[in-house]
Amino acid sequence: MTEEKVADKTLRKKNDGIINGISISSFLQMLEQERHTCCVQVYSDDKSGVLYFDNGHLIDAEHNGLSGIEAAYRIVSWENSSIALNETSTRPRQIEHPLGYILLNAAKQQDELKEPMAPKATITYVSDEAKTAGDLQNSVSILSDIEGIRYFYLLNKTGKIIAHSAPGTDLGELLVYCIITSSNLRKVLNVKSPRRIQMQMKDGSSLLVIPKAGKIICMILEAHSSTEKIANRVNAGLSVK
Repeated sequence: MTEEKVADKTLRKKNDGIINGISISSFLQMLEQERHTCCVQVYSDDKSGVLYFDNGHLIDAEHNGLSGIEAAYRIVSWENSSIALNETSTRPRQIEHPLGYILLNAAKQQDELKEPMAPKATITYVSDEAKTAGDLQNSVSILSDIEGIRYFYLLNKTGKIIAHSAPGTDLGELLVYCIITSSNLRKVLNVKSPRRIQMQMKDGSSLLVIPKAGKIICMILEAHSSTEKIANRVNAGLSVK
């Protein structure tokens, strides 16, 4: 027996029992097509919710303190649901969007939730001592958590890379060149060390270099990331003046 026939047979009952093994989206579309007016109680694991139909239109929903379209999005996305039908009294309409719109957007939201998270960057330590240095570990943890940093390099005060999150160290020489050039300019101009160095890259990303006491932090930022905000977060997180 098809899902539609099972559902149609159940709808004819005044007191509906529990319906299992039916896709909730298919069942609701059948209610819409047949222009039914009813209250649909939906159960899934320890969750429950109610969908209200009037002449085939989904007009309201309730689940765990939510109502309207937000509750409907939650309910229609449940898997392995059980359904019970009851008669319903007059109820004001809270949902204006058609059922198809709700089913489509609920499916889209579920797909987004199921997308795998991007793998965490692999941290490379140049020496065994670097792996156990508390201050360095703290810096790595802070930089790893800042959104907008594609990858970073940590250099000691002599310009040698001691740890990085990049897939390679191709930019190492460029970073050292920028730092040495900046240092030479400082000496020639007799000015204080720069608070940071910025450089725009061809692909739209940015190079951001922040000298700190005892180390130098170099970051490649994602395109359109705010250099100012990231610099502020780095300075605040490391708490080094």
